[in-house]
Amino acid sequence: MAGPLVRDGERRTLALSYLLWGLGLLGVCGLQRFYNRKPYSGTLYLLSFGLCGVGQLVDLWLMPEMVDRANTLPLLRRGQPLPLARQLLERQLLELARRSGDRGFTINDALLALQPGSPVDSQQLRAEIQRLLENHLLDVGNDPRGRVVYREP
Repeated sequence: MAGPLVRDGERRTLALSYLLWGLGLLGVCGLQRFYNRKPYSGTLYLLSFGLCGVGQLVDLWLMPEMVDRANTLPLLRRGQPLPLARQLLERQLLELARRSGDRGFTINDALLALQPGSPVDSQQLRAEIQRLLENHLLDVGNDPRGRVVYREP
């Protein structure tokens, strides 16, 4: 939804997202999704009255994450370093370490566990794991097969 409300590279705001969400109460559902770079679901909401109101209601709780992701995408595409993207990746890796327990996880496990459509490649993943190791948030070792695995300390 580029145009009078936003330019393509502009940051999205939570306040405007909620304002657009409020228009759903008047029957114009899904504008918050267009605004937050989700044109397909925005179209679905527009045609189905916000999935009969249920999707519109769920968006009340999803809005902060939707805005964060909308602000993350253009910066990642340009290859700019982004604290939020690093935080998301860090959190995913730490959750993977906790779920893996003593057996740990490999680089391949981490790549497969990343959210679908994640713009993170193996080099960025390795750099983030290295940063976590240096900050003592992960430990490195070997599994019984000799593979390098990362575990929670």
